[in-house]
Amino acid sequence: MSHAPRHSTPGKAGELSYLAWPGPADTTPILYLHPVNTAAAVWSAVAAALGGTRPGVAVDYRAHGRSEAGGPYLPADYAADALAVLDAAGFDRAHLVCGSIGGAVATEFAVAAPDRVAGVVAFGATLRVGWDDATLDDTERDLRALGVREWFVRHGAGILGPASRPEAAAELVELASGGRDGDRDVDTVVDVLRTTFGLADARPAGAALAARSTRPPARVFVGTHDPTCPPAMAHALAEVLGGDVHTMDGIGHLPMLEAPAATAEAIRRFHDEVEGSRG
Repeated sequence: MSHAPRHSTPGKAGELSYLAWPGPADTTPILYLHPVNTAAAVWSAVAAALGGTRPGVAVDYRAHGRSEAGGPYLPADYAADALAVLDAAGFDRAHLVCGSIGGAVATEFAVAAPDRVAGVVAFGATLRVGWDDATLDDTERDLRALGVREWFVRHGAGILGPASRPEAAAELVELASGGRDGDRDVDTVVDVLRTTFGLADARPAGAALAARSTRPPARVFVGTHDPTCPPAMAHALAEVLGGDVHTMDGIGHLPMLEAPAATAEAIRRFHDEVEGSRG
């Protein structure tokens, strides 16, 4: 997996790491928001497929990738991390491109900093995952028994669809397991899991966004084989964003990793539509 130059900036919970891709200065940049338990580099192949048509930055949320750990781990906290990276990159405004709980992060971001959002494109995304206590307890038990890396080796491929790139499962293991100083700490991963998959709920932010007279243009994509954020969640997110829903055949929960070329083309097409309608 190719990587862009890496940078760092202070965040509210510690140092934040991020990737940055160059592009024409007269185009609106992209701010990539990754699914929880991946990292900024999950967007690397998508950014490569976009071919430098516009600048881009991808944040490693706190306790992900090479960013420092430190809670809390709610979507509003990840949105604060993303805003810090946007500031560090020197961008006033950006298109948000998000996946999974990144949909909740994008919603919180749009409520907190509406003037800085040019548009939202979401993939396999939701306002709330909402795992119940039994599921969280079982997952924690398995994580502690197996360790972080082995847990993702055994379970990661289960969220990918039949049309996924063959190498996506191994790439997911590396993204989910690798941290700032070696593999991620199991206590931190459990804390992230219980907070982000259990407690996190961006529906109030969604209601606040939906009540506004103007919202940024939006589009939501969902894989036909997504077991984590199925179509009902995609439609709920699209409703608060004021956007439409498109399906991706044979794709599971991580289109950006499973089908990066198709994901990049979907992003490019949407941005062309948005900017064409303004031009």
